[in-house]
Amino acid sequence: MDSKSGIDPNSNATIPDHNLLSEIGLYKKSRFESVLSTLATKPTWSLSDTASFDHLHIGGTDTLEICASKLALQSGARILDIGSGLGATGRYLATTYRVHVTGIELQQTNHLLAEMLNSKNEDSLVAVLVRSVNADFLKLEPADLGERVQFDHAVSILCICHLPEDSRVPFFKQAARFVKLGGTIYIEDFFRRRDEPLDPEDAKELRDVNGTPHLPSKTEYVGQLNEAGFGECDWEDVTSHWAGLTGKRADKYKALADKRADLELFYDVVAEKLAGGSMGGVRIVATRTT
Repeated sequence: MDSKSGIDPNSNATIPDHNLLSEIGLYKKSRFESVLSTLATKPTWSLSDTASFDHLHIGGTDTLEICASKLALQSGARILDIGSGLGATGRYLATTYRVHVTGIELQQTNHLLAEMLNSKNEDSLVAVLVRSVNADFLKLEPADLGERVQFDHAVSILCICHLPEDSRVPFFKQAARFVKLGGTIYIEDFFRRRDEPLDPEDAKELRDVNGTPHLPSKTEYVGQLNEAGFGECDWEDVTSHWAGLTGKRADKYKALADKRADLELFYDVVAEKLAGGSMGGVRIVATRTT
């Protein structure tokens, strides 16, 4: 056990294989190649130019405004975005609130595209305030980022759902290493709403289509955060809201002439599980207390 981090260096905790994640419909580059080709002749790009594909979470910029409000963001704050995808969270928060955002992204394709999107943004400060780091978060050291101080906040939006069960506590302990004492973590994620285990077919669909190998209950989730040193958990169940948003998203995509079967299935499964009551959506703000 590393006495400083509380993480067992011999642990088998892992981040999912990036090659497996890249096969999830939402993460395939083919989903947004046509948009990129239409933007190729523009010297700089606005947030709205890329909004149709770079927000990999539910709710678009409304979600990020809620995040900013919950964290009471102040100009100059330092944010760690864990599972940053294409970097939309960092670009929006930097543009709107003038905060520094370091994104950690496992998939190299996503990381490289995030870096390109940062450099092409019409707000020149984005390239200064936002960066993407291609790394396995569980293996990352603060020194790897060249950081001399800890982050004010961590953000992780629909990333933790991809973790295996035995990697969740190590993930939260790792996050606590990077966030200063009294700092906060903002999470949007899925959870199991019922006490009993998921129906085997539901569990298989979530694993195979959504890349979610384990869905914790509320009690399990809060207990894992507490074990890692995050207390004062503000838990907001947003299942009903997300069910409506994802249902509309699925219907809108289904009506397209050039839809892809894998992405249609992804949208359908998420919407069905949220509407069916077995899977819930949650918004969490927790403070690092130890």
